[in-house]
Amino acid sequence: MKEKNLHTIDTVFVLVLFAVFVITALMVTSSGALAYQNAVKQMDERFNKQTCISYITAKVRANNASGRISVGDFKGNEALCITDNVNGTGYTTYIYQSEGMIRELFCNDEVADSMEPESGAALAEANGLSFAEENNVLTIQLTDTDEKITTIYINML
Repeated sequence: MKEKNLHTIDTVFVLVLFAVFVITALMVTSSGALAYQNAVKQMDERFNKQTCISYITAKVRANNASGRISVGDFKGNEALCITDNVNGTGYTTYIYQSEGMIRELFCNDEVADSMEPESGAALAEANGLSFAEENNVLTIQLTDTDEKITTIYINML
């Protein structure tokens, strides 16, 4: 009789030990998955912000000639306006924020009034984008989807 009770206790001990192992494995796996999700979210946010800032900075530097870059308005959205003249025809590139996206629109000046904000190519997600130019310094403020504000300054020649 003692032998039978001893085997039952051994079996219960092994089952409890196995259950503890399974529960621990599930907890470690779920915490690892949560850490991975957070890392991916942070990388996406940084990618969006850095891509947008780098793109706008490169556009400004590539077109940094006298009178080509100004801060203006496109359909009620504050916009960075980069003007160009191709074969006597005026074109403008507008970079602005609309409907949660940073957008870029390149169009002929004659048709700019007929274009809608949604016509611009989506560059990145953001809640806000503002521009200011003072004393040959362009200030750009980008508000990302987490409401974090990044400010950059570009020296204009």
